[in-house]
Amino acid sequence: MHTTFSTVERVLLIAALVILGIGSRLLPHPPAATAMTAVIVASAFYLGGRASILVSLAVLVFSDIVLGTYELPVMFSVYGSFLLITLVGMQFRKFKGILSRASLLVAAPVVFFLVTNAAVWYFTPWYTKDLSGLMTSYTLALPFLRNMLVGDFVYTALIFGALSLVLSPVTSKKMMHAS
Repeated sequence: MHTTFSTVERVLLIAALVILGIGSRLLPHPPAATAMTAVIVASAFYLGGRASILVSLAVLVFSDIVLGTYELPVMFSVYGSFLLITLVGMQFRKFKGILSRASLLVAAPVVFFLVTNAAVWYFTPWYTKDLSGLMTSYTLALPFLRNMLVGDFVYTALIFGALSLVLSPVTSKKMMHAS
């Protein structure tokens, strides 16, 4: 999206996305079914650049302050995965079609799943440190992948739908004032 926002509109959008992301991680929800990826994708599409990274990190840091920390290498894998998704989402910004968004929404949880569960396998004592242990880690995490996929599609549809409703009058007004 190449929507131009005033500074106030930009700050309000950042705040709304951060609050939604934090709320979805703190309020009761099925495991891994949060708005995190949807918030990242929306911030990448509507804001791009440093603002997207700021949104991603703000949601993770502020919600983790409440949720607590976990093994540092696993935490780095979570943050790193979401930052990678943010950077890829910023590249997808130039593609307008729904197919590009849908492919990002499928790829994002798969990347998150592969990276974070490999980190859990490697850095925690929960699994044997062999191929069998890695496969067990992935197998036991499949319900989380399913929940994340469903949550990503639902939250993304809601966020993009809400933003299109809110932004269409704003965009229309800006276009009228420009002519």
